[in-house]
Amino acid sequence: MRLVIKIGTQVISSKTGLNKKRIRQIIKEIAELLKLGHEVILVSSGAIGAGLPLVNFKDSVCKKVAAAVGQPMLMHNYINGAKKYKIVVGQILMLSDDFTNQKNFKNLILHINAMLAHKILPIINENDVMKGEDLIINDNDMLSAIVAVGVKADKLIILTNQDGLFTDNPDQNKKAELIKDVGDIDAKIKAVCSVGKSDLGVGGMCAKIASAEYATKGGVETLIGNGEKKGIILKAVGNNFSGTRFLAKNNSKR
Repeated sequence: MRLVIKIGTQVISSKTGLNKKRIRQIIKEIAELLKLGHEVILVSSGAIGAGLPLVNFKDSVCKKVAAAVGQPMLMHNYINGAKKYKIVVGQILMLSDDFTNQKNFKNLILHINAMLAHKILPIINENDVMKGEDLIINDNDMLSAIVAVGVKADKLIILTNQDGLFTDNPDQNKKAELIKDVGDIDAKIKAVCSVGKSDLGVGGMCAKIASAEYATKGGVETLIGNGEKKGIILKAVGNNFSGTRFLAKNNSKR
């Protein structure tokens, strides 16, 4: 099975920096998947969150500088975690032009497939330092969906700090219920997503629903779950996933 796993900023970082323990747990679960014969592509946010505690100024370029400081820290932690399982890691930093330029996108898919063929774990992030627009791809949510469709993944697993999509905002309504399965992402589903955003991330549940819509239309089953829960990645490949599952549409072109 080919899997794209997207790690949200809030899953692995806070106002004090990276959660190294959680990164090690994520790598441990990915190692289990690789051992079982699955192919994994990791899309990880967290560079800005890693760098912000070390950037002591606030202006229009603050987050871009934080990303420059935090990106090597983020990769260092992933690489250190992967060494224990003898996993080789490869980094890919992307700009929005890489999606709209057909040649660039073909090269991206070509190199991801080459890395997977040689048992290398691709770790993808936006190139926050170089991009001209302001975080337009919603904290890697849509990026992960585009990549998942491009590589013909079987599943896209989006991990955040919420258990999934609820009937209402669970932070404000204690009676909100988790929606476990979604067949069609219609107006009703879009209406219940939270527009709230974290301090570090730039997405939100609505951005994740939009990404799920893109991926499922491209034939990729999408799951949204709580990345803070141990074992969540392994459960996503089985039938006991504890988040929200969005069913893939039939796509004869895949």
